[in-house]
Amino acid sequence: MIGKLTWEKMTLRDRITAAHTDIMNHSEFALLSGVILTGKVEISDKIPTAATNGRDVKYGAAFMTPLNQKQVRYLVLHENGHKALKHCVWYRDIVRKYPQLSNIAQDYVINGMIEELDPHLQFVERPCEGLCIDPKYFGWGWIEVLQDLIKDGEEGGGKRNPDPFDEHEDGSEEMDADEIDALSEELDEALRQGKIIVDRKRGEGKGSNPLNALIQPRETNWRDPLQEFIQSICAGHDNSRFCPPNKRLLASGFIMPSHFSESTGEIIVAGDTSGSMTGVYPVVFGEIARICETARPESVRVIWWDSDVCGEQVFTEQNYNTIAGLLKPSGGGGTYVTCVAEYIRTKEYKPKAVIYLTDGYIEDSYVLPEVPCLWGVVDNPQFVPQRGKKLNINSLSI
Repeated sequence: MIGKLTWEKMTLRDRITAAHTDIMNHSEFALLSGVILTGKVEISDKIPTAATNGRDVKYGAAFMTPLNQKQVRYLVLHENGHKALKHCVWYRDIVRKYPQLSNIAQDYVINGMIEELDPHLQFVERPCEGLCIDPKYFGWGWIEVLQDLIKDGEEGGGKRNPDPFDEHEDGSEEMDADEIDALSEELDEALRQGKIIVDRKRGEGKGSNPLNALIQPRETNWRDPLQEFIQSICAGHDNSRFCPPNKRLLASGFIMPSHFSESTGEIIVAGDTSGSMTGVYPVVFGEIARICETARPESVRVIWWDSDVCGEQVFTEQNYNTIAGLLKPSGGGGTYVTCVAEYIRTKEYKPKAVIYLTDGYIEDSYVLPEVPCLWGVVDNPQFVPQRGKKLNINSLSI
């Protein structure tokens, strides 16, 4: 810690630099090492507290002046948390529909992340009173928090929430689509580098931020696409049926049975837990439960991945009805979908198919396993996989 007298003599910009250095040397918060170096930093007399557009950060001079070192760390982590989760450039239609509640929901998520990683406030200190902080929301995505706030407002007669701490400027108004895509890739790479730093500090081969596996009810129609998909990979001769008939012989006037097998074998579900997915983790986990309950294969192997495979779980049919409480994801870093195919090859797994659950913000050139692939893509209808069928998933139906 810097002595009080020395701290008070430092310029505000030097205090921010000191906070950056402290964060980069922390065993957990070092994940944001690259993020805090992305974009510009400005000290402004026009900003009440702080603000970010998802790339650049502005700190209010009057607000910052009385803060001590631990409070400035909290402030810097808060702003860069918004950047890492892309709160100011994604889901803009939702934010514009619920501007105040979206701001509050995002603050609940960021403050929760900070205090979940430093529960005794040894590294940070709250910079002011009345922050949006509630253990109830620890581990939630901001869209899920928003849904809860809307519900509380409707059922509670306009329940009063704390005011948002900072300003979340609409980065999509300042940056065009190409700039936002470039920023997204830059932040993903920054998180990848941050994850490497965290791993080294822990002295482990792999590290991951704690992720919450809360399951929320889903309404995506997996049944029809899955039924078609599963039937396409279950070709066999265990059983015969005349409906549908054998299409190869119809042209010759012969009605003969088609053959099929009810044995699906193992399916791999590859769940994207990269930093860009933090806001929609509950959506992904809910879809995994629905896939298992709908397809009911011999076994389901769930692989959690971000820039690398961070963990796996195997479930059999006896688990499918309770899978919601059994999922234990890990990850939180960058995005490198090729790692899934590499992992499957290294482990010599022989799945009948791989189902990817992701937001589609992956590397341009990637490798897929040599088996049928189905893609469940969250809130990114523009994504087109290089191979395999795609099912669009809407994370919020409001």
